[in-house]
Amino acid sequence: MVVQQVPTASQVKAIESDIDCLLVLAGPGSGKTFCLIERIRFLIETRHFDPARICAFTFTNKAAGEIAERLDRIKGGVGEKVMRGTIHAFCANLLRENAESVGLRPGFGIADEDYQCAILRRLRVSSKFHKHTLRSFSNHKMRDDSLHPSDQRNFEKYSVFLREKNVLDFDDLVLKAAELIASPEGEFIRSRWDAILVDEFQDLNPVQYALIKDLASNHRHIFAVGDDEQSIFSWAGADPTVFLHFLNDFGITNKIQLEENHRCPSEIFEFARVLMSRNQTIIEDRTDLVAKRSSGIPIISRIFEDEIDELRWIVSDLRARYEEGNGTWGEFAFLYRRHEIGDQIEAALINEGIPSRLAQSRALADEPTVAYLISALRVIYSPNDPIYRDAFLAELLPRHLYDEARSVSEREGVELHSQLTKIATQLPREHQDARAIRKALVVLRNLRAVGIRHGSIDTLVQELLSQRVGHTPTALEEHHDEISDPQASEEVRKLAKAIRDAREMNSAIWIAELDGVGFVLKRMLAGIGCRYVTVGGKQPPNSLMISPTETSQLGIALTVFKAAQLLEMEGLTASSMDFTVVDIEATSLDVTQSHPVELAAVRVREGRIDGEFQELVRPPLSIPTAASSVHGITNEAVASARTFAEVWPEFRKFCGTDMIVAHNGYHFDFPVLARLAKEHDLDFGLNMFDSLPLARDLCPASRALKDLAALFGVAPGDHRALADSRCLANVFLGLNEMKVTRARKTACQNLLEYIGLALALSDQESLKKEAQVLLDVARYFALGRYGHCLDEYARDIDGRDNIPSLEEAIEKLGGRELMAKLRIEKGADDRYPAAMRRLGMLIRELLLGTLREQITVFLERIALSKREPGESASDRVNLLSLHATKGLEFSNVYIVGVESSEFPGGTPDKARMLSEIEESRRVLYVGMTRAKQRLVLTCTRIRDGAYTNGHQFLNEMGIIPTEA
Repeated sequence: MVVQQVPTASQVKAIESDIDCLLVLAGPGSGKTFCLIERIRFLIETRHFDPARICAFTFTNKAAGEIAERLDRIKGGVGEKVMRGTIHAFCANLLRENAESVGLRPGFGIADEDYQCAILRRLRVSSKFHKHTLRSFSNHKMRDDSLHPSDQRNFEKYSVFLREKNVLDFDDLVLKAAELIASPEGEFIRSRWDAILVDEFQDLNPVQYALIKDLASNHRHIFAVGDDEQSIFSWAGADPTVFLHFLNDFGITNKIQLEENHRCPSEIFEFARVLMSRNQTIIEDRTDLVAKRSSGIPIISRIFEDEIDELRWIVSDLRARYEEGNGTWGEFAFLYRRHEIGDQIEAALINEGIPSRLAQSRALADEPTVAYLISALRVIYSPNDPIYRDAFLAELLPRHLYDEARSVSEREGVELHSQLTKIATQLPREHQDARAIRKALVVLRNLRAVGIRHGSIDTLVQELLSQRVGHTPTALEEHHDEISDPQASEEVRKLAKAIRDAREMNSAIWIAELDGVGFVLKRMLAGIGCRYVTVGGKQPPNSLMISPTETSQLGIALTVFKAAQLLEMEGLTASSMDFTVVDIEATSLDVTQSHPVELAAVRVREGRIDGEFQELVRPPLSIPTAASSVHGITNEAVASARTFAEVWPEFRKFCGTDMIVAHNGYHFDFPVLARLAKEHDLDFGLNMFDSLPLARDLCPASRALKDLAALFGVAPGDHRALADSRCLANVFLGLNEMKVTRARKTACQNLLEYIGLALALSDQESLKKEAQVLLDVARYFALGRYGHCLDEYARDIDGRDNIPSLEEAIEKLGGRELMAKLRIEKGADDRYPAAMRRLGMLIRELLLGTLREQITVFLERIALSKREPGESASDRVNLLSLHATKGLEFSNVYIVGVESSEFPGGTPDKARMLSEIEESRRVLYVGMTRAKQRLVLTCTRIRDGAYTNGHQFLNEMGIIPTEA
């Protein structure tokens, strides 16, 4: 997209208007974002508004970032001062500051769609009705639509659940914020800003509009930019009549219209305007937008018998246009109304070896590893929320097992964890499902103790993802025993320090070309936040030079990768751990009947034993001989000892608020102690952590305490509580050191494709065994369908004849045949490197405030990110639903499925309402006006085995599709 620099006459009229309350009608390609940004600059530079008192609402978080970025280019630092973001983000921030003013409790959560559906499942609403039910709830809240009696009952229960759990859905965010702003207490909020600017005004629903109206009630300064003819989100509550309310409420008589379409050629735009002329006019006295240029390429329309013929033709046409030199793959886009059509196109393109990206508004939270992390953080944040607990168990358990247990629990009205426990006890102990359940429940219980150990979300995230829990092991995890610890190499440690210093000082880093390896290493360093990396040419002054050395044991590529691993895991250590280990000796192994005869605890501070507790306990019954033969404690030894009720308060005080560690604790020590504390009406409240699952994950051999002691060179205990506590304290330190070591060895999964390409381009004879292992693992990520390194490499080496070509690089990685196989097969368990990069960037911005505050912001942003539309890819053919194309443009656009069953939809037996037909025209209009050069419209007589009933909208435009 070309960034406009000089405003047109109509844009100047809007930008420099002396009218405070202004409606700017901005059709497709008219430069509305440019106009809004220039208006902000005008207010600051000419009218001397304080940037901190300007509030700009955008449709997406991405658009808010673009505003800041472009403002910073104009006037340094201005972008950060202007309040900008989506309405939902604005409302969330506002309510965080003023929760109690509208009856909310501080620290509320935000319910995304998964959370809402989990509530509906609890209410026994069939999953096939979830979307319909939630839409009905939303329309009831936002538009006061009536509900069916059954929906009304469910809505009341749904609302009670949210209220009890201190959670708001997206509608509640807006409603509560609107209530706050409109209240007398909201005066200080209304007086906070002097100007409000709104982008994509047509996407507002009536409640959002009312919020903005009240927010501007003092200064009445609103600059609204939008186009009623591009209102396509009625299913989300958007209502183009908000334009009329705005005009009436603020007495606006003079609208400003941006008159020029700078994107589309007249050959396309004139037909798009004919389509829109069939709709009823919402805003009177508007002039027609005009296209300022001609491409000489008429709209192409083809009709086919069915989608098979259609796919065959569009793929052939696409390849022909590309080979003619009509731009990169990223300049081509396929648009459609239903995702099923996009899936078919993607499969066809993959089979033809054409790079493509299926954009279905995939949120960061949908990436499997990130989904696991979110579920864990939600439990840490709100451990008593059953929906969060159940969602976390869903991440841990096999799908069939989880679904079976959930189905039975919902049917019988019991909690999920209770049903899982029942299943585990009914199965043989070594049954895979029983083991999976026991492990899942232990990990769930451990989360609370894990959370209290960290003061910052970055180290908490590192710990949560350092253990192989909740997802299929990554490629590096599967080969961790063949990979060395980066910390063990002095060469790596020195390079990591040098890179860290350069990164923190924003200093330049210089790398030689190294037969193409240097370009890959540059991308790798960019992945860990190094912004200024130069490859080849003259070395910049005062820059860090990274080059091969004759004494290197690893080679430059592997050394840089391991330095990146070390830097990414810098904050994770085991040496500074604080915790307390407990152990008991008892009368039996029956947790329902057993009584302690000895309590012991060992406190650890900064990795060293700092205090001990040990006391015999007199049980209410005789100690069986079998038990005495194990621990050596006799009835005579405890005859004068204090009882459990007498000892427990001192023991509990010693434990304090530490993480309390016991080996196999959830299956013996903890339930025994909890039972007796309850029987004696004493406080239990330990932050429990069972070390057995950690040992099971890290140590494939025996996880018995004596065997672990031998592994770590720890003196074994004599099977007395204090000796075993000392032993476990040192074993637990060893386990955590092993976990940290593995975390370092398996870090930077998102950079795996780059180390694969770098090693493939390296001298193969010089590769050591570890480098060969990594190459064999990483080549699949470099060649795979989610990899970016080959596209980036091709761009980086363009014009350099002395560097291995893209084809040579692919051949070194395994060849085109392997690449085609990998890109056809969908590796659903592969991590998405782009998602991991986004996650890292998000966390790095959250390192202020308490851990709870950091988690709150993280979860809030994740929830809000699910509302982002799709984005485009620059080097792949873009496949998008028409609703995901807002703000995008492409040189070559194919709109697939322009037939009556898709536009306007419906059937001969159930025709669409007039409002639905008009919105369908607007949807097609938005799609047509994404095209900068060439537009192709296709339709079929039969799709998915059913007749498509003609092509109404093509007829309305006077376009007659030709037989292909």
